[in-house]
Amino acid sequence: MSKSTKNILILVLIGLLVIGIAVAVYGHFKTEPIEANVSKENILDNANKGLENFINDIFDENDIADNEQSTENKEENKTTSTQNPGTQNDVKDNDIIENQITPGEKKALEFVKTEWKKEWGNLEGVSFNNESIQSDGKYIVSVNDSKTTRVLRRYVVDTITGVVEEK
Repeated sequence: MSKSTKNILILVLIGLLVIGIAVAVYGHFKTEPIEANVSKENILDNANKGLENFINDIFDENDIADNEQSTENKEENKTTSTQNPGTQNDVKDNDIIENQITPGEKKALEFVKTEWKKEWGNLEGVSFNNESIQSDGKYIVSVNDSKTTRVLRRYVVDTITGVVEEK
């Protein structure tokens, strides 16, 4: 064998060795596609877990404070119902309405009442209404004239930060 043939043979062997190492490394780090039968299964343990936590946070927020307030309200309602027997149905209706409001809505109403009181000094002649909740968790609360129910102002309330902005 001549010197040039030996050099070519050595280069071919080195090339094959490099190609073999490259194939081995590629095979080790290669990602495989998900099989068809596996992709139909639920990849997450519980896809609704985050949503359930979000809902639970809304309804469980300030539960202790709400329970204390509701017991105080019931005691006050008992005294008013014994004083005015004709208003017992009104008291029951108010309890039903109060039980349908979430703690977040209560916070939003309180923030707007505080803001309205800062601006106008009192809460006479107005009522407050939770109109909606935005996708980012902010509440829209309207201030209405008690007699005409006309909307006087709307506020966007972030109950987490306590920011109240006029809309």
